Amino acid sequence: MVMEISGSNNRPPQGPLESTKSPTSATLGSTARGSTASKTSGGTDQFEKSDQAAQLQALQAEIAHLPVVDTQRVQDVQQTLATGAFQIEPGQVADKLLAFEAGLGQQG
Repeated sequence: MVMEISGSNNRPPQGPLESTKSPTSATLGSTARGSTASKTSGGTDQFEKSDQAAQLQALQAEIAHLPVVDTQRVQDVQQTLATGAFQIEPGQVADKLLAFEAGLGQQG
């Protein structure tokens, strides 16, 4: 069962009743990650992680073990700069800038 949570439209709570209705950040975070929460007939909350959330958690663990910097790539660039072999291709730079700008417009 997936619960749909509606926010408070970025406005502060108006009183004690509304503040109890607004979702907590923990509820929003778990729902945004693809997890589901349900209430049993006994009145206790249960948490069930979706397959997508489990995959994201596994990927996060893998990424945590990767080095932050590719040292071989850094050494290659340093070598290229030191020898003066670095060449700028203005057409390639322009194409990449245009693709980047186009990508910015597509994000929601």
